[in-house]
Amino acid sequence: MLTEKPASWKFELETPELGNPEAVTYLHAEAETGQFDGIFYDGMRFSFEGPVIVDAEGRWIDSDLSVSLKISATFSAPCSRCLEPSRIEILNDFLYLYSLRKKESPEESSEDGNFHEVQVSRWQRFFDISDHVWESIIVSLPGKVLCSADCKGLCPQCGRPLRNGDCGCSAKELDPRLEKLLGIKIEETKE
Repeated sequence: MLTEKPASWKFELETPELGNPEAVTYLHAEAETGQFDGIFYDGMRFSFEGPVIVDAEGRWIDSDLSVSLKISATFSAPCSRCLEPSRIEILNDFLYLYSLRKKESPEESSEDGNFHEVQVSRWQRFFDISDHVWESIIVSLPGKVLCSADCKGLCPQCGRPLRNGDCGCSAKELDPRLEKLLGIKIEETKE
């Protein structure tokens, strides 16, 4: 289950002067996250640690509008191994290409995936880029959160975090649910 974009988030970028290849527009915005619980994504909860900062730049590339996004945010999420809160900082750049025409031929499409194509029906004075900001945040979230690369996790016997050293549990203890498997003999068949 994925959390939906906050209804209060609205990011609009002014369209540069039509037909002027030198025209550039900018947007700098901070999205407040105080009333927002966080993001539930891929079975994890990411809590906001501050505002989401959005910097956008729009310019014409031939007859298409190129919008580059820079997203900066800080989250907290439990470590996948030891469950301790871990700080996650994202700072990523994304490129969206708004076009009136659908690109169908292979040479016109993005060969290396450096940008996302968005077909629009008409040029407007302002483009609402809120959905693309949200999409950029979601794809920036890690699939696995670690407090450190060498996190040892929890002891499978007592559940204590192993980051401060051994807990004293015997590593040779067998899980009682598996003890019955020790008595099973497997006969090999000759072919």
